[in-house]
Amino acid sequence: MKTTRARFALGDDGSALVAVVVFGVLLGIGCVSLLSFSGARIEAAHHRWNATEAFYHAENVLNWGAQYIADSSGDPVGTYAVSDTKLALNYMEGLKGGGSTSFQDAWLTIAKHPSGQANQYQVTSSAKVGNRVRTVQATVLKNPPSEVFDYEYFLNNWGWWWGASITGNGGNRANGDFDFRGNPTVNGMIIANGAIESDGTRIDRLGATVPINGLAGSNPLNYLHDGAPKLEMPNLKNFDYYETMAATKGGTLYVGSNLMVQAVHTNTVRPGIYLRGTAANPIKIDGPVVIPGDVVISGPITGVGTLYVGGNLYIAGDITYANGPDFSTPPETQSASTRDAWVKNNLDAKKDLVAFAVRESIFGGQVNSAAWKAACVDPAPYGLKHVGAEENLGADGIPGSGDDGVNFWNTSGSGAPNSAWYDADADGVVDVAYDYSNDVQLTTTRAGRIEGYPTVSDVDTTPKSYDDLSSNNFNTLNGIFYCNHAAAMRAAKNNFVMNGSLICRDEAIIFSSSAKFNYDSRIHSRYSSDPNRYVDLGLPKAAMCRVSGFAELKPVEGFYGQ
Repeated sequence: MKTTRARFALGDDGSALVAVVVFGVLLGIGCVSLLSFSGARIEAAHHRWNATEAFYHAENVLNWGAQYIADSSGDPVGTYAVSDTKLALNYMEGLKGGGSTSFQDAWLTIAKHPSGQANQYQVTSSAKVGNRVRTVQATVLKNPPSEVFDYEYFLNNWGWWWGASITGNGGNRANGDFDFRGNPTVNGMIIANGAIESDGTRIDRLGATVPINGLAGSNPLNYLHDGAPKLEMPNLKNFDYYETMAATKGGTLYVGSNLMVQAVHTNTVRPGIYLRGTAANPIKIDGPVVIPGDVVISGPITGVGTLYVGGNLYIAGDITYANGPDFSTPPETQSASTRDAWVKNNLDAKKDLVAFAVRESIFGGQVNSAAWKAACVDPAPYGLKHVGAEENLGADGIPGSGDDGVNFWNTSGSGAPNSAWYDADADGVVDVAYDYSNDVQLTTTRAGRIEGYPTVSDVDTTPKSYDDLSSNNFNTLNGIFYCNHAAAMRAAKNNFVMNGSLICRDEAIIFSSSAKFNYDSRIHSRYSSDPNRYVDLGLPKAAMCRVSGFAELKPVEGFYGQ
């Protein structure tokens, strides 16, 4: 038998070695590449983290700037930084200098807004984390008008529109439920904190028919919104801010050529005032003016400004603009571009725009008459003697809801709920239902505290009966009408029209034939992003500042504009 020895060719052995070496090299390259790629990914993620962190720091700094503007009693314009300790955000001071973050610094510039509008500022903030800088900018308006003025009709309560003869051209909102009956026409938004209902039944926005005519009825998915947050009503309990504003802006009130008030009416014996305009001698207002007592008013009015009333506003007849806009085609029913042109043209032409900000109530018509009382005071459930009480409203502040009389907060210090009072007007007083004699009637005693109120004769200084000075036969109101309590009117003349806005808590407007509300788009705080469109009426405020136009800019390391 022949034995055969295994043989290995030199070439085969070298090829295997080369393969091992090549594989090892490739493996090494792969590992290095993988490690390099992983490192790059980690580094990129770290940069993204730094950039994200820088953005949120810049946003916090901008919020600090807005609060600084709100709190400032002087001029807030300036530059502020964490590093110079002018920007006092304690958590940032703790981050600066190491730890688990690469935070470097943050900067803030507060400048007057380019529009030149009073109390309006441009705020720009930057933050740096690692080598990443993010910059944001916004417009901040100090002491802005309350958002309740964005609507033609706003109720700090449950709203009600009953009747096909009611038309609204603009947005409507209620801090409770909003009930519709009889297919009224609404060309605008309907917003409610509670439910949008028809005769107490929630409206199905997906249903085949909605019992509302106009834009809201034809497109309920876009125009009907319930469950919305409540809007805070301005609190007019204290007039100090508004008196200072009136003095600063030099507000004036005339009847014809007679100066009635320079900024603030200071007659302590007769804190109210009587105003009756005519075509030849209209009431003229320029800027904010404060009247601490009751005001009786009727006739043509002209100018741009806000009349603050510390008592009731008694509307003795029509209030018309002497030089007002044309509302024959309501601006809120026009296309956006046409409405923009309407606003611009009326601003440029300085057309009349007057607001009434009333601490107590607005009463239109012959309030001392039996017809007025029968229409606005006595009827259940909306008559004034049935509404206005706060002691048992419950946590939602709305009468007739499920929590009426249910205790929800503590007033005794025991920690247990013992009160169902809801301070709807934020005046710290537990209000009861309206009392006709004390809260509504223009009595002789009340009239005696109104400067200029007509008397029986030059010899007999007894105030004339209000029945002789007022009428239920009116149908036109131009202006923005705001009050913390009730708006009640008997407009007996056919086809009532309000061009402007109505904002109140309790409403009892009784009209004849039809009622139409046309919103004045010039005061809409959501109307336009153009700050030059802002009309500074000095309207009541509910917040210390408002931030708008938030945007991110190209990174600026340091103070903006320097």
